[in-house]
Amino acid sequence: MENLAKAKLLEGKKLLGTFFSMGNPSAMECLGYTGMDFAIIDTEHGPFDTESAMGLVRAAEAVGLSPFMRIADVSHKEIQRAVDMGVQGLIVPCLHSLEEMRRLVGFAKYPPVGERGYIRGRGSGFGFQSWASGSVAEFMAASNEWLLVLPQCETRECYENIEQVLAIDGIDGIFVGPFDLSISLDMPGDFDNPDFKAAVARILEACKKAGKFSFIFSTSTEQAKVYLDQGFDGVAHSIDFTVFTQAYKALVDEICGR
Repeated sequence: MENLAKAKLLEGKKLLGTFFSMGNPSAMECLGYTGMDFAIIDTEHGPFDTESAMGLVRAAEAVGLSPFMRIADVSHKEIQRAVDMGVQGLIVPCLHSLEEMRRLVGFAKYPPVGERGYIRGRGSGFGFQSWASGSVAEFMAASNEWLLVLPQCETRECYENIEQVLAIDGIDGIFVGPFDLSISLDMPGDFDNPDFKAAVARILEACKKAGKFSFIFSTSTEQAKVYLDQGFDGVAHSIDFTVFTQAYKALVDEICGR
């Protein structure tokens, strides 16, 4: 299984995805029929353990949806289980220092880029997928190319050092978390603040200059369109439980007028 999301990005296509927290493989399959490009399995805030998360990865793959995962922290267990099960994009929150960024790459990428623990696991078809069947060196190089490592820019420290972050070999792009970033910059939820807009613009420009991918979270379709028009490569729009509730609430309002 190639990284479908990365293949589209390299073709110059814009990506649309969402956060996945409800936990049902059938719901993940349904997302695959919407035309979305990726779903972010949220193990930071969601209820998933390793086996349930792996089931969601399989469900996404079955319908041509790229499985991304947001993990909880930079630790060997968090990163190793995600990359071994076959996530195509790794999103990591709450990063403050360049050292944390380097440690992330160290756990996620094989040598010579990082120090990832070697195994031909579930994500490579246990070594039997065509891209993973070469020598050890070829497998490691293909794995490094296959995985998108996307730290979140949501802390003041990450934002203030964004150019240095993007210069780190093995970081493939940035995922902007607007809520936590706005809180960290002392303007919580004030997305119309000119200073916040300038911060987002700086992050986007840094990604473009570094030749790396740029993703951001949105809560309105209008804002999602603006971000894509500005030049972001991908938008993760809303969260599955929000869309689910809003859709059924609108249905009730339309039918019952309440």
